[in-house]
Amino acid sequence: MNILIINLILTTAENGVIIRRNSIRDCMICNFARGFIANGHKVTLLAAEDFRPLKEETYPFEVIYFKSRWPSVFKPGLLPYPIGFIKYLKENHEQFDMVVSSEAFSIGTWMAARVCSQKLVVWQEMAFHQHLLFSLPSKLWHNLVVRHYYKKAIAVGRSEKARNFISKYMKHVSNVIVDHGADADVLFPASKNDDAFIVMSQLSKRKNIQKTIAIFASFIKNQKYSHYKLNIVGDGPEEKNLKDLVKRLNLTDSVNFLGFLCHEKAALLLRHSKAMLINTISDLNMVSIPESIISGTPVVMNTVPTSASFIKENHLGIVRDSWDSQDLEKLVNNYETYHQSCISIRDSLTNVGCAKRMTELFIHHNDNCS
Repeated sequence: MNILIINLILTTAENGVIIRRNSIRDCMICNFARGFIANGHKVTLLAAEDFRPLKEETYPFEVIYFKSRWPSVFKPGLLPYPIGFIKYLKENHEQFDMVVSSEAFSIGTWMAARVCSQKLVVWQEMAFHQHLLFSLPSKLWHNLVVRHYYKKAIAVGRSEKARNFISKYMKHVSNVIVDHGADADVLFPASKNDDAFIVMSQLSKRKNIQKTIAIFASFIKNQKYSHYKLNIVGDGPEEKNLKDLVKRLNLTDSVNFLGFLCHEKAALLLRHSKAMLINTISDLNMVSIPESIISGTPVVMNTVPTSASFIKENHLGIVRDSWDSQDLEKLVNNYETYHQSCISIRDSLTNVGCAKRMTELFIHHNDNCS
């Protein structure tokens, strides 16, 4: 099939601030596009110009960028309004067999619904109304725009919570979940691991990394685990505060700040870690979670990410609000059991497996509606 992917926002803009990188090769949607290509499809990706990488790159698929209209009103990091987008769709939609668009609350998705609704798959991550302006814009959008324009499209949730949410507004919603998927060529299990934990995250307040550091400090007070390391991969506005905290807790020799790393370098650390640690205050489907699982690395996390129930039900780690040093001990002592659970489920979480599931759902939906 010839597949069009609409994902205007390529990376999370923390507090609306877009950090342009040298490359977008490792971002979630590019990884998903490669999954479709591995299944034998052709892909075109549409994105906002604001996320164009700083360096020129070549990909196994075409990427077309659209400038944002009225950026002071339609913030490019939140709800970009792409100039010339609907013209492109009207002129080119017939050449595509399937259109996958990220989020129901998106101007790009709305335009696709107006032009080619029968070809549209709404890939839903949001599991609640955005809180901006007391959620009024989101509630109006879903009750008026989604109900009216998305009648022929099918929605596919990235989690059970997202599926349940969008089911309130769309007629056709798949019972099957399709997660982000992770690149199995880069992320794979190791034959042995190190006595280390890993955090892969933007260093922002909502990620609550200071709490993870404090729990790790308590964990290594036990002489049995005093040699363990905590590797922190990522950058962001809280970096200095977190480094200061590490110094105050006398953890300089135990906690490593590694900054932003490319996928290959981050994957090496991930597969050799005992677990990935998550204490986030606000998140949806974290891309790093399937990346950790297909690397054979279990997760210790709270219930905030929408994939928490999936992790718990499949014994892929420990899911508990206010998890502590005792949970880290439990993970270490039962590592092999959690690790094997990750190995057994990894194929369903690869980008290739997730892309295959998406096309199968679309074909099945069209067959039933024809």
